[in-house]
Amino acid sequence: MYSGPMQPSTPPLIALLGGSFNPPHIGHLRLALEVREILAPREVLLVPCATPPHKPADNLLPFAWRLAMLRASVRGLPGLRSSPLEAERPGPSYTVDTLAALAGRHPRRRPAFILGGDDFPQLPEWKEGRHIPELADIIVLPRQEKGEESFLQALRANWPHALPLPSPHPAVVHAFGLPHGGRILYLPRPRLEISSSLIRSRWLQGQSLDFLIPPAVGKFLDANAEQVRRLWEPAATFRP
Repeated sequence: MYSGPMQPSTPPLIALLGGSFNPPHIGHLRLALEVREILAPREVLLVPCATPPHKPADNLLPFAWRLAMLRASVRGLPGLRSSPLEAERPGPSYTVDTLAALAGRHPRRRPAFILGGDDFPQLPEWKEGRHIPELADIIVLPRQEKGEESFLQALRANWPHALPLPSPHPAVVHAFGLPHGGRILYLPRPRLEISSSLIRSRWLQGQSLDFLIPPAVGKFLDANAEQVRRLWEPAATFRP
């Protein structure tokens, strides 16, 4: 029986940031660093999607390439690590399966899933989405300040039994506890409005990507330019 707000989970967290990373850019890294500095998880795993269940894979660079670019990008950044987790099982890369696999590997550390503010209201539509907070704490990072009301509406609609918790850090504007002990944290931070589609468009046009991607990513793309262009050109339209 749920009688009151839950205390913050005690095991050291492993935060997971997933995505296609097609290619990785500094917006990904900055977001991971913000979570690392504020919530102090044991580590932040950047997990490229192997087989996206909801996106066409026509212009997706090979998984091994995206993982290699991530590895090079986080080298030397304490607490950040790339992970091949989603390529180690067959079938589509569903978040609920990834979190279950991560929890199985690290039973003494509760995972935390980093989620964009635009995606949080859609979470129940994902595969077993309503159960994802049972597997991991949810860290919601909105794109804009106006996302706060959308976050609260989605929380009330989908997890009506959530109760307020003491904030684990002043930057966490809202913290809620769920009956099973999970947390949902709302963490508004400055967001770099950079997208992988923007990077692809600029790269195809030969425009500068300085200060938009890690240097190692630029070197990798240029070293494999012919194959990259073959994959990216058919879907070169930029969508922010």
